[in-house]
Amino acid sequence: MKLPLLSGRDVLLTLNRLGFEELHRKGSHVKMKHPDGRKIVFPFHKEVDRYTMKGALKDADVDIEEFINNI
Repeated sequence: MKLPLLSGRDVLLTLNRLGFEELHRKGSHVKMKHPDGRKIVFPFHKEVDRYTMKGALKDADVDIEEFINNI
């Protein structure tokens, strides 16, 4: 399934719905953590590159379909 083009704000809100909480924001990058210990870092840009987002979701063990369903 192909990820849609999303803004950093949309990614942040979607990850909040999935249970992630913002830990830190430095420059244009946001670091978030899930209560089960998973962490994700992504760029907070106007448009987040699909390839970058897919890699970040894979690193954080977030299912892409679940992410898309929570947008």
